[in-house]
Amino acid sequence: MLTQKSIVADDALSTLTGQPRGALLSYTELTKMMHQYIRTKQLRLKACQHCNAPIPGYATYCDKCGKTV
Repeated sequence: MLTQKSIVADDALSTLTGQPRGALLSYTELTKMMHQYIRTKQLRLKACQHCNAPIPGYATYCDKCGKTV
């Protein structure tokens, strides 16, 4: 028998997912919600094309080399 793992939303998960505190979330739901949060907040990193330093996905210039990306 397959069982679906679940987690109870604490304050941090409630804030990140928009679900009420104490809600029961499956790992699948939680993963989807976290990916959505990362996309909407533009938290993904990209690499500078000039020096290959990690920079936020929304950056317009590199903090390391100062060039426009």
